[in-house]
Amino acid sequence: MKTQPVIAVLFPGDMGTQVAKALINQNFKVITAGEARSARTLQNIQNSGIIDTGSLQNTVEQADIILSLTSPEGSLKIAESTVSCLKNTANCPLYVDLNSNTPAIALSIENLFTSVNIPYVNGAVMGASQDVPDKAVLVVSGINRHLFIDLFASVFKIKDAGEKAEAASAYKLLFSMVNKGMNALFFETMTAAAHFGILDELNESLQEFLPGTYQDMIKTTPTYPQHIARRIDEMKGLADMLSSENLPHIIASATAETFERVYHSHIFENENPEGVIEAFQNFKKLSDKK
Repeated sequence: MKTQPVIAVLFPGDMGTQVAKALINQNFKVITAGEARSARTLQNIQNSGIIDTGSLQNTVEQADIILSLTSPEGSLKIAESTVSCLKNTANCPLYVDLNSNTPAIALSIENLFTSVNIPYVNGAVMGASQDVPDKAVLVVSGINRHLFIDLFASVFKIKDAGEKAEAASAYKLLFSMVNKGMNALFFETMTAAAHFGILDELNESLQEFLPGTYQDMIKTTPTYPQHIARRIDEMKGLADMLSSENLPHIIASATAETFERVYHSHIFENENPEGVIEAFQNFKKLSDKK
């Protein structure tokens, strides 16, 4: 591998763009495939200094390392498309998936790349896009993880989750269970508080007696109107993972169920709360529907 390898980012959405910028700031050459991407993605490419090679085939042929940063829903499809391109070139890049997949999907992707003798690293990003690179942590796992760690340890905060490919996925899901489980607990509490007409009063008491917990909610709770559907999928994935390992999964399943109930109530629809209190005020809509 070259001293300063060419990095492909698939694709420069919010997270991918921040990762690419961090790499470019450290003088890495970053490329991507802009073909058939959205206008917003193309704007991100233009504004961040990423080189657009056009097609995925061109990108795969030029890359020493490929970072997949799409979404858990799209990660397998991107992996399959990349493998198809790799079959048409002698290039052998390191493929790193950072999409916070379920362990099952992570293993499926590992099998794809093993079948064509391409080194693979599974990973996940702990933190929001704006936290890259100073606060966000990249969790990686698999037998090839040190290829990633050794190269990027000076650029990102990285946590080694071990040699099992699926370990980084399990790590992210289990970590997520804590803050998402806490949000589910508060959502169920606010549902009942709205029913009894005491939402504001209960909120005041919770802030007074649980200030630390409320502080923890500041970063996550206001994002739920935009991302609750994804949170449902994540918690279902966690429940499935735990169930397949014969581990307790009552809270994970209940968290997914709570989020589904809130999602289908439409109280977060077209909402963009600026803070925790404002987010919880939406639960008053439930009592209005009686």
